Amino acid sequence: MGKSLFEKFNFGSGEIVALDVSSKNLTAIIGLVKAKKLISIKQLKTETYSGYAEGEWLNVEELKENAVSVLKKAMQGCKIKKKILHVSVPAEFLAVAVKNVDVEYEHIHKLTDADFDYFYYKGDTYGDGDFVPVNASGISFSIDGESNIMDSPKGENAQKLSGKVSYQFCEKSYFKIFNDIANRLGFKEVLYYATPFVENLTIFEKEERFNELLLIDVGYISSSVSTFKGDGVLALRSFSFGLGHVAAAIYEALEIPFDDAEEVLKKVDLNLNYDGETFETAGGYQVYLSDVAQIAIDCIRVLSATIKDAIIECGYQGSASLPFYVTGEGLELRGLIKYLERGLIKEIECVSPKLPGYTKPQFSSAVSLINIAAEINENRAGRLIYN
Repeated sequence: MGKSLFEKFNFGSGEIVALDVSSKNLTAIIGLVKAKKLISIKQLKTETYSGYAEGEWLNVEELKENAVSVLKKAMQGCKIKKKILHVSVPAEFLAVAVKNVDVEYEHIHKLTDADFDYFYYKGDTYGDGDFVPVNASGISFSIDGESNIMDSPKGENAQKLSGKVSYQFCEKSYFKIFNDIANRLGFKEVLYYATPFVENLTIFEKEERFNELLLIDVGYISSSVSTFKGDGVLALRSFSFGLGHVAAAIYEALEIPFDDAEEVLKKVDLNLNYDGETFETAGGYQVYLSDVAQIAIDCIRVLSATIKDAIIECGYQGSASLPFYVTGEGLELRGLIKYLERGLIKEIECVSPKLPGYTKPQFSSAVSLINIAAEINENRAGRLIYN
């Protein structure tokens, strides 16, 4: 019988493995961790695949094969010891619920990790449906009836702990696919993380999260809008529209192959004015950049309108002085933010992780995943992972 990857490789105790899933890419990351802090990324490998739309995979078998392939490439030459795979869950496979939770103890005592495990677990009254909670985190807390506080009161003395908690749910069918992928590679446990959850925690400082924030993640096929406060997602909406739809519109309007449409989309800059300038694709098609730019601008109008609807559905109540924040792989289109600002009539600020070498918005979901995986509390209650 052949050896598993974990028999072939012997991973250092400070290294973790993660798989980030977006609507275009599967990204395997090996991170070096010390004292629950991400020190560096040792490996980052990416493979494209068909993706998903409207919460459905476009090619499940391709997804599995490419996920196994990219993880093998990332782990090649590494010595793997921890048999845990950390996997992101994109917005289209998530749901969010916010509820108030209260726990009262017989006596005043110092609040510990175990108290918070029980606190979050008590709020999990959602039963065993098609969606299962994967992450739970506090938006605000109060102890013994005192005013709400944003910071966790762990270590404080209290008899009653109350708080507003965000529960993030994942579709059960999602687990089946990625548990199978993990089993094929010899992982013994899989932990799941909601992408909007880890992005907000990683991109924004705790002081910034005292305010309600709105983050727009523009993807390739799928995009999302999330609102966030404290350590919790308040609301989440996703929709199947992104950079790939812009390429598809170019392909249809100019009647060129899709690969050529993607190529010319990378060439165009919406900040520029094109006057008769043409571009010849690798396939030999001559196109006017002004035509490409106009098609892209029209698509951004559709994107802006869809984002507006999502913001209304999220019930965003943040400060008028705060911008909307935007990240994601869709920001490869130069000038997109300029036209988003026009469409939303709002200041837009591009944000991304601050990890050196990975500060582009295209890395937001992958770097955020490995960052929070490094920090997560190992004392988990049941199936929930708590911030």
